[in-house]
Amino acid sequence: MTLYPSRLVLILLAASALTACSTYEPFADQPTEPARPNFPIRTPVQPPADMPQAPAQDMTPAPQTSPLPPVESRPLDAPAAPAPSTYQPQAPAYQPPAYQPPAYQPPVMQTVTKLTVTGKVVTVGGPPKTHKVKSGDNLDAIARDFGTTRKQLAEDNDLKSPFRIHPGDVLKGPSTEAKAYVVGQGDTLYAIAKRFNVTGQALADANDITIHTPLNSGKKLILPDGYKDKGPIKVETQVQIAGGTPRPAQPYPSQTYPSQTYPATPQPQPDQTPAPAQPARTTSVVTTTTKLSVTGKVVEIEGPAAVHVVEKGDAVDAIARGFDMSRQEFVKLNKLKEPYNIHPGEKLKGPPQTLKAYVIGSGDTLALVAKRFNVTSKALAAANDIKPTAALKPGKKLTLPEGFKDKGPIKETTRTVTETPAPYSPPYTPPPYAPPTQPQPQPQPQLPSQPQPYRPGPTTPKPNGPAVIPPSASELTESQISALGRGRFQWPLRGDIISDFGPKGTGQRNDGLNIRARAGDPVRAAASGDVVYAGDQVPGFGNLVLIKHADGWVTAYGHLARVDVKMQQKVVQGQQIGQAGSSGGVSEPQLHFEVRYAPSANERAKPVDPQLVLAK
Repeated sequence: MTLYPSRLVLILLAASALTACSTYEPFADQPTEPARPNFPIRTPVQPPADMPQAPAQDMTPAPQTSPLPPVESRPLDAPAAPAPSTYQPQAPAYQPPAYQPPAYQPPVMQTVTKLTVTGKVVTVGGPPKTHKVKSGDNLDAIARDFGTTRKQLAEDNDLKSPFRIHPGDVLKGPSTEAKAYVVGQGDTLYAIAKRFNVTGQALADANDITIHTPLNSGKKLILPDGYKDKGPIKVETQVQIAGGTPRPAQPYPSQTYPSQTYPATPQPQPDQTPAPAQPARTTSVVTTTTKLSVTGKVVEIEGPAAVHVVEKGDAVDAIARGFDMSRQEFVKLNKLKEPYNIHPGEKLKGPPQTLKAYVIGSGDTLALVAKRFNVTSKALAAANDIKPTAALKPGKKLTLPEGFKDKGPIKETTRTVTETPAPYSPPYTPPPYAPPTQPQPQPQPQLPSQPQPYRPGPTTPKPNGPAVIPPSASELTESQISALGRGRFQWPLRGDIISDFGPKGTGQRNDGLNIRARAGDPVRAAASGDVVYAGDQVPGFGNLVLIKHADGWVTAYGHLARVDVKMQQKVVQGQQIGQAGSSGGVSEPQLHFEVRYAPSANERAKPVDPQLVLAK
C-alpha cells in the first residue's frame, strides 16, 4: 500500500502531541504521591488501511471507558538521588495576630470644689462727717451725733473756749470708718460684687474706678453701703479620672520564624493555657478640700447702761460730760431733782453702751466662735451669761468680750486619697519595616544674575510685646494722658484753684495745682500706693509727701501743716496723709498737688496736668 508523505507527517505530529501530554517527571524533593510509571506512555495510533502492518505488535484498541490502556502494575526502582541544589525556598512572611483593644471602660467624673474671692474684709479710713450748724444747736448735741466727745470735736475744728458756734458754720467730725475687701490673685470686680451681694457698677462707683479697671492683688476695695458678705464663692468643676478596671496586658507573641529547612518541620504549637490575670495597676489621687466655718457677721448691739460711782468732789455737769450727755439728759435719766445734790458712793447711770456681737451661723459652736475672735470659750460664755457647753442657735447674737480680735472665718483643710485604676497602655507595636529610599537630589536655588536691592519687610513684633519703643511722657498728648490716668485718682482736697498747671510768665512755671484750703483740712491720698518721701527737706514745699503708685505714676502733696504718714508706709486711696497748712513760705493755707508719670522704669517721671486725670 502506498503511504503518502503528507499523511505520514500528520500521523507523526499527532503521535508527538500525545506523547508530550502523557509525560510526567516529578521533582525528587516533592512529597511522595501515589506511584506512577517513570517512563513515557504512548497511545497506539490506528494506521490507515493501506499502511503496512507490523505483525509483532498488538494493535487491539483500548476500551472506550478509559483514555489510557491498562497498565501492568509492578514495583518501581528506587529513584536516583538528585543532585545537590542551592535553591532555598523563602519562608512565608510572619503575620502577627490582629490587635484586640481592651473593653471600653467609661470615665469616672469627680466633683472638685474650689473657693474664690477668699480675701479678708478690713477697716479703712473714710471721709469725715460734716454738720452744718443750725439755730439752737449746741456742741454737746453735735458731738453725740458724731459719736465723739465735745473736747475732740473742738480740737478737730480748732475751736477755742468757750467753744462758740454760729448758724451756717460747718463742723467736721471724726474720720469715718469704711469696710474694704483686700483683693486676692485672680479676683475680678464682678466676682467680688457677687460675694458682697452688690452690683459691679456700685462697687466701681464706691472706689472711683470703671468696671473694666484691672485689679491688683493687695488693693483694698471700699465696699458700698448695704453690702452683705456671703463668704467666699464656691465653684464646682467636674474632673475626669481613669475609670473601670483595664484588661491586663497580654505578652506579645515572640517574633520567631519557622525553620528555613524545606520541607518545613512541624512547629510546636504555642501554649494555649491562659496567662494568669495580672493585678490591675492603680494610682493615688489626692484631693484637697478647704471649708470655711464661723462665717457670720459682726454687728453692733446696744449693751447695758454705763454706771458711775460718785466720789467726793464730783459734780453733775462733770459726770454728764464724761458720759457725753447734756446736764438735762443726765438728770432726767437718773431722776435727779434740783438742786441736783449727789453723794459719794451713789451710782448714777449713763447712756446705753454700744457693743460688738457675732451673728451665729449654721454649724457654729462656742469653741469655734471663741477661736475666730481669739478669746476663751469661758470668757465668751460669761459675756453672754450661758454655759460653755450650751448649744448655739443660728441667728442669735453673741456679745463679744472686751479685747477680742477678729481673725476672720476659720479654714479647715482636709486631704482625701482615692485609689483609681491606672489608664491602660497597649503594648508597643513596631512599625513595619520599610526599605530606605534613595534620597532625592534637592534642586539648587537659582541665583540672581545681579545683586538685588534690599527691601526691608514689615516690623515683626517681639514675643513679649510690640517692637515699638513707647513714647516718653513729654511726647504723649493730653488725650493719651487722660486715657492712661482715667479712673485712677481722686481729689486729695476740694477747694478753689489758686494757681493752675503750666507757665506763669517771667520764666516761672507751676508743675501742679495750688488748692485753697483751711488750716487743718485733711489731705487724702489720691490713689493707693507707697510713701517714698515724707519730710521738709525740699526747699519751697514745706512739709512734703510723695506717693508712688502702680504703672509709673507719682503724686506729691506740699505745704502741709502736719504729716500723718511715714516713709515706706502703704496707703489706700482716701486715707488721710496729713493736714493742709502754709508751710514752705506761702501766704495762706493751701495744698500744692502734683501728678507725675513715666511710661517706663528707665525714664524719669515728668509732671502732667492733674486735671487731666482727676475725677470730674
